[in-house]
Amino acid sequence: MSSPSGISVPTPPGPSPQSISQGTSMQLSARSVRSMNEESQIISAKDIYDAVCSGKSAMVTVVDEWLDSYKRSREAGLLVLINFIVQSCGCKGVVTRKMFDSMQNAEIISTLTKEFNEDSVNYPLCTPGPQLKRFKAGLCEFARVLVRSCRNSLVYDEYLFPSLLALLTGLSDSQVRAFRHTSTLLAIKLMTGLVEVAVVVSVQLQTTQQQYNTENSKRAHDRASDRLEELQATVRELRENREELSSMMNATFRGVFVHRYRDQLPEIRAVCIEELGLWLKMDPEDFLNDGCLKYLGWTMHDKVYTHREDKKYKIVYVH
Repeated sequence: MSSPSGISVPTPPGPSPQSISQGTSMQLSARSVRSMNEESQIISAKDIYDAVCSGKSAMVTVVDEWLDSYKRSREAGLLVLINFIVQSCGCKGVVTRKMFDSMQNAEIISTLTKEFNEDSVNYPLCTPGPQLKRFKAGLCEFARVLVRSCRNSLVYDEYLFPSLLALLTGLSDSQVRAFRHTSTLLAIKLMTGLVEVAVVVSVQLQTTQQQYNTENSKRAHDRASDRLEELQATVRELRENREELSSMMNATFRGVFVHRYRDQLPEIRAVCIEELGLWLKMDPEDFLNDGCLKYLGWTMHDKVYTHREDKKYKIVYVH
């Protein structure tokens, strides 16, 4: 197969330059997410952003606090994550609840693009100095902890991750470098987390299926009917979970990776190919095929020397 199998999650297309220029004229509220959320005691986008900037140590606590708020109100919780992403891109705009409720992703991105300071070439992921390394590490750690904290429940709620990945897919197609770079990194890192979960689920499914087959192969009077029904229900649940994971992985692979692995920005190309190397190692059954290996083949012709050398290491490591 040319990409991970599964049913695709509907992903709104990223905005074209024309759609961005013709976007809505709605002005963003000057009210911050923190002031919006203090009334309902929901962790703010700034709280998460500050944790990312400070490093990895507080990430689990911050994600746990955010999960508590998401469980109280999934819409409010998702809005906090959206504004955290916006802030991580270096954009001063804010997605209000009214925008969240009434606008599609492309409209939101168009509005945020108008609020972006195009004269500034700096954004958190390209800030010179040690702050860049710390922020990037924190952002990657946030994605890892988020998936790991949701792996047994919320990753399957058919709302949080499909919604988050759909927005990131749209942002990754933006003409604004800060949006494109930051969203690609987050989307690809989230996918790595999903691949890790999918591998575990696949092993659990295989083991449970074998247990079911063993029990079912017994003579009728030796079978434990309750045990058989329990195993059958578990197999069904694990299959559904694996299909849901494959759906999100497939949508991210086709919606983000396929379009960004040849991006004009070397840093974006690098993260795509580096993570593909991890996917090949973690889940060879789904990724070690001609359809995926062709992307590694193309990178050998990459003219950016340092980027090519980095990927050669990854290719050797995988094989």
